[in-house]
Amino acid sequence: MLSKKQNDLLTQTGPGTPGGNLLRSYWQPIATDDKMPPGGDPLPIRIMSEDLVLFRDPDDRLGLIGRHCPHRGTDLSYGRVEDGGLRCLYHGWAFDIEGNCIDQPAEPEDKKFCHKVRHPAYPVRQQGGVIWCYMGVGEPPLIPDFQFLSAPEENRLAFRVIQQCNWLQGLESSTDPSHTSYLHRMAKGEKTARDSGFSAMFGEDTRPRLDIEHTSFGVRIHALRKMKDGRNYLRVNNYIYPCGTTPVTESPGVPGYQGRWYVPIDDEHHCRFEFFYKNGDPVDKDGLRKVRADNIGPDGRHIRRADNRYLQDRDEQRRDDTFCGMGRYIPAHDTYAIETQGAIQDRTKEHLGSTDIVIIEVRKALLGAIESMQQGNDAPGLLHSMDQNQFPDFLCTSDYIPDGEDGPAYCRRILGELPHAAE
Repeated sequence: MLSKKQNDLLTQTGPGTPGGNLLRSYWQPIATDDKMPPGGDPLPIRIMSEDLVLFRDPDDRLGLIGRHCPHRGTDLSYGRVEDGGLRCLYHGWAFDIEGNCIDQPAEPEDKKFCHKVRHPAYPVRQQGGVIWCYMGVGEPPLIPDFQFLSAPEENRLAFRVIQQCNWLQGLESSTDPSHTSYLHRMAKGEKTARDSGFSAMFGEDTRPRLDIEHTSFGVRIHALRKMKDGRNYLRVNNYIYPCGTTPVTESPGVPGYQGRWYVPIDDEHHCRFEFFYKNGDPVDKDGLRKVRADNIGPDGRHIRRADNRYLQDRDEQRRDDTFCGMGRYIPAHDTYAIETQGAIQDRTKEHLGSTDIVIIEVRKALLGAIESMQQGNDAPGLLHSMDQNQFPDFLCTSDYIPDGEDGPAYCRRILGELPHAAE
């Protein structure tokens, strides 16, 4: 368990908090590309308890500035894009993408004080199908060049989902290999674009052997299971600083996985950005979009939610069609698990077991990063040059491995290197 002080450090991300300072040291996704096309309308954004507005200026350059006009506080997301920036509807003040006040039309010419007004503004970039922002101090680092962000467009697709709880609950669920043996167990059925078909296997061995290794980008996670046919099934997932994961979503031998980023909206809500990636065959975008439309509402939240008890079907559960009785859409299972922990899970009351080694290690990594920053050091894993922006120690896959080999040994064999193993 964590102390209250430790839990607060990890879950509080507003301006000036140690956890917020850590997350602001990296680029964070704020919207998918389709929400801000060329010529698109201004879009309100809330991230880490800051209210902002994303917009394109008349030259289609992206800007992210404070949502409330510094004149009288009116919402700029309703404003007009014109004359070089975003114009407030109340008194006509206008701001460019760098937060400069460029016009105060209601003021007499000799009384304007545009040069004295500097509105909050953050750098924005597009990569991997989403728009990213940097809210830290100093020169921004590079956005990490993982495959799911840099692959050809036909090999990747990005979505955004809103979840009603603290960001850390989403991240921890995504790094936890053991819950798949229960929460996602279901009878074999028709495979969808979202379902690899392997969820039926997770219950064959409910006690995965877990190993972890520290890497340049975070923590590598190994989960080894013994299948009924005697084969050893290994899944290699990853935690990526500060709030990313890469869970395997494909069958053994199929090069594909998801990238996920868990971005706080505030301390009680977060966005999960999903990056689907395949190396080889194109991603089934039509199929994925249909599955999403069937399961995610217009508000960006799961259709299965707390106020309808996640549409749990006890008959489905009794038939063992699914273990949880919540349909075959796996992300809805995860949402139930993390949202019902409470808006901010009280980790002082939990009782961790041996299979929670990954949870413990990720928390240690985050707490260590916060402590290091408080001592004046840089956040871990920041990239400042193109030669750093490559990951020879990155591997995300599933495979059958021979007897006598474990996860770390498998990775050494595949990568041809000896990563530093966690003690």
